[in-house]
Formats: sequence, structure tokens, C-alpha cells
Amino acid sequence: MTQNIVFDRIGGPDVLRLADMPLPEPGPGEVTVDLLAVGVNRSDVAFRSGKYLVQPKLPCGLGVEGAGIVNTVGPRVNGLAPGDRVSILPAFMPGGRYATYARSGVFPADCLIGLPDSVDNLTGSAIWVSYLTAWGALVEIGGIQPGDFVLISAASSSVGLSAIQIVNAVGAIPIATTRTGAKVSALEGAGAVHVIATEEQDVETSIRAITGDKGLTLAFDAIAGRFAERLVPCMAEEGTIVFYGGLSDEPTLFDRRPIIRKGISFTGFTVWQILRRPDRRERGQRFVEAGLANGTLNPVIDRVFRFQDVEDAHRYMESNTQFGKILLEISAA
Repeated sequence: MTQNIVFDRIGGPDVLRLADMPLPEPGPGEVTVDLLAVGVNRSDVAFRSGKYLVQPKLPCGLGVEGAGIVNTVGPRVNGLAPGDRVSILPAFMPGGRYATYARSGVFPADCLIGLPDSVDNLTGSAIWVSYLTAWGALVEIGGIQPGDFVLISAASSSVGLSAIQIVNAVGAIPIATTRTGAKVSALEGAGAVHVIATEEQDVETSIRAITGDKGLTLAFDAIAGRFAERLVPCMAEEGTIVFYGGLSDEPTLFDRRPIIRKGISFTGFTVWQILRRPDRRERGQRFVEAGLANGTLNPVIDRVFRFQDVEDAHRYMESNTQFGKILLEISAA
């Protein structure tokens, strides 16, 4: 038996509960992992509340990211052995056989990446969703170059902070947005060259003052709604707005004239666009591992909750006060 966090109905953090469940035997190409740390992501909150890209089939588990120790190796698995420390890639959809909010779980072997001794379990559970999402949108899809102005909305999230680091690593110029001035100094300390407090400053005027005639090459936007409408006049010729979230519930209505005149592009993005393509996944993994090794990438961890305090972790995520990654740490049962 193992202990999983599951939910039986759509709703708020209070729907999450601990459940003792049988641990499936690993099938061909699968591995059993004893989890030690779990990454909590905005997509987990959206999935639990019925607002994600796919709907839960209740009852179901939760979580796509974590770190732990290999326990049992199934048939036709090479390169992994019991006792290996691993990080779990988010290369499976939520709500199915695989879920990381668990003391032990079965996962596809090709979702596991070895953790070097220099990387602790908490850090190992905070890497892949954030960095592959940001790298995929900014570098692989967006093609940002040195000197480009890149806007990053909701920049104090784990993905936003990862994006700031990646933009700096490429040599482009990160412009972070946050709602109020409360996080401005922290964002500057995290590497944002410019920060705009969107509830206290005029967004369009501030962007134009920063970019001048050049405009934004790329906007990496988790908000959409009326916020995204204000970005259109600030885009460069043939600039791109990449939507990877929808924190705003407002409709997004664009004036077609500047879009046509400048050749502005819009694209939606999820990390699946990287993970379902082996060539992209390999390039992303190499970029992230190199950045972690040379220090240009360094996960920002905000708070660590106990596994049994998952409800509190989700409430904290929904408060939008975090600065970086929220994690669950799993101690011995």
C-alpha cells in the first residue's frame, strides 16, 4: 500500500484528501519511485478546480513533477536500478495512471532523469515544469535573440522567474510585470532588467519608455484578458505574443489593425509541445542541465509544505503571494 493525495469532486483545496491505495506493479517500461519531494504547479490547481485543458475523471490523483528514489524496475527498462535518485519529467497528462502527489508511484521510465549528488531532492522536484515551459516558449518556439526585449507577465511565478533567468542567459532583455510594487525589488534581484507594476503604472506607456521604437519581440503571457490587449500596440514588427495561461477570466478582444500592420503573431503554448517531440525534449534538457551546471539557471523555491499539508499548499498557490516554486516534502511514513 501507499498513500496518495486524491480528489473525488471538482472544487477548492478542501476537496483534496489522503488515501491509502494499493501500489501498482510496474509494467513494461515502467518504474516504481518512492517520492521525496513534489512540485506544486498552477496546472494542478486548475485541474483540481475543473479549469485545465483536460477534465479529471473522478476520483483521481494529482501531480506531474517530483523527485525520489527508484524502488522497483519493470521489464524492458534499461539504465535505471533500485536506489537511483531521479527527477520526474512532466511527460504525462494528469489524472491517469501516473501521479506524483504520492508517497510511492509508478511512472514511465522515459520520464525519469538521474539526479546528481550535487542536486538535492527539493531542487530536483522544482526544475522541469518551470524551465521546460519557459525554454520551450522563449527559445524553441519564440526564437529570442540577444538584445530582444521580452516581456514576462506574472513574473513572480516559478515559470516567470525561470523565464527571467533564461532570457538573461540568452542575452535578451527581460521586462517583468507584477500587479503591485510589493515584488518589484525582489524581481529586480531575480534578474529582471525592468519591472512594471501593472496596477500602479500605465502598461503601454511603461513598455514604450523601455523599448523605444524597437518594441517587444516577444511577450510571454500567463494572463490574457484585457492585459494582453494592452500589449498589442507595444509589439515589434513581426513580434509574437505567446499565451501559456489564462489567469484572467476576462475575454481577450484585439484591435486587428496593428496586428495586420505589424504582422503580429499569436500562439498558444504548453510544455507538451516540447515533451511530445524527442528532438525538442533533448534540446531543452541539454539547455537546462547546462544552465544548472554553470549557475545561469537556479530554481527559486518559495515555500516547502509537508505532504499532509497539501490543502494549505494549494491555498497558498491560490493566494498569488508566492515568489517562486511551492513544494511538498515527503518524510518517512
